[in-house]
Order: sequence, then C-alpha cells, then structure tokens
Amino acid sequence: MEFKLIGETAMECRNVQRRIKPVYIMHQDGILDREKQAVIDGIKELLKIAKVDLTISDLAVWKERNYKNPDGSLKPYCSIDWYMEEGKKASKKPSRLNAEGILPHLRKWSKEKGCYTVFILQEDIYEPRAEFVIGYSNYPTAIISVFRFRKLEENQKYECIKTLAMHEVGHMFGLPSDKRKENVEENLGGHCTNNKCVMRQGLVVPHDWIKMTHDRIEYGPLCNQCINELRAFFRE
Repeated sequence: MEFKLIGETAMECRNVQRRIKPVYIMHQDGILDREKQAVIDGIKELLKIAKVDLTISDLAVWKERNYKNPDGSLKPYCSIDWYMEEGKKASKKPSRLNAEGILPHLRKWSKEKGCYTVFILQEDIYEPRAEFVIGYSNYPTAIISVFRFRKLEENQKYECIKTLAMHEVGHMFGLPSDKRKENVEENLGGHCTNNKCVMRQGLVVPHDWIKMTHDRIEYGPLCNQCINELRAFFRE
C-alpha cells in the first residue's frame, strides 16, 4: 500500500503503516451532495492537521453487484441496505435506527477490508445510553447522522456537519487518547474538556454544535493536546 507521511523520515513512515489506510465513505440514499461534501471537507482538514495523506474514496450508495440472495433477502455486509436493516432490527424506537445495531458490523467489514469507514445517514439515530445521538464512532468506523441539522440555513448546516464529521472522525482516530489523564471527561464516551475544541461534548442539538462550529472557525478545530494526540495516533 502506498502512503505518505508529510514532513517525516522514512523510518518514521514505516512505523505508521498500520494506521495508514484508505477512508471509505458510504451514504444512505437521500444524502445531499453538499452534506456529503461537508463530511469529506471535515475529514480532509483533520488529515491536514495530522500531517498524513490518506486516500478518501466515495462509495456513494454502496451495493455489491450480487447483494441479494435468490429469495430477495439481503446478503450480510454486501450493501448499505443491509446495514440499515440491521439498525432497524435492533431499534426499540420506530422512528430511529439503533447505531449499536450498525457499528459492530461496519467495524468487522472495515477491519477485513483494511480501511476506515464513514457512514452518513439522513435517519435519526440513537444508542442505548441516550434518547438520540448525531454520531457514533469506534476505530476504525464512524456513523454520522445529518437529521438534526437539516432545518438549519444552508451554509450553517454545511459548517455544523463539517464540525460533526471532525468530531466523529476524531473519535475514530482515537481522540481523546485513552492514555489522557487530564482535560478529559466521560460523557457518553470520552471527550475533551477544552471549551474551544471540537472534541468536547455537545448535548444540546443544534445549539451546542452551532457554538462549537463558531469556535472552530474562529480558533481552529482542535486544542493543542488533541492535535498532539491525533498526530501520535498515526505514529503508534
């Protein structure tokens, strides 16, 4: 696999090969081009901060050629439709998908393919600890829901989705580090406590994310501690 670590030696490049792999983006049918672009732009900005150059591939509404069985049922792991079906099966809320019904399957597929996977949904999602969530991540995968940003003005929606993408992909890339002992809190997962960092928790949607987006644009996306941890993630 070809990869590039910007500004580092050949020996340091060899040390990061395990974490240098492509990013695959899949999305549910109905995701708008600008919503998807906000996610892609957020990932690109994170990679620039990390000083790594990963290939980003848009798989769109992904389905393998033979994604259905002869009886019309969906083959496991072969289409976005199947992942959505698993989220519905696991859900106890008729109007929302259970992210915990999707993420383990995405993680398995991602590990087998040797990639990161970012899954963009227009459906509302939740996980058992919360009435709803707007994202759900664990190495090497991230789920992003644009549902609760869709009523925002177009440019504000784009910027908030970009912030959300940086937050969830930041989690996918190990932020905040599980080795961190300060400036971290456990609040539906580990989060940075720096009040200018996109890795802080935002429970009031969309209000907290509008504020987080304003801070990202004014001060930059990550605090110094998260920047250092992000770069270290690709060197472990």
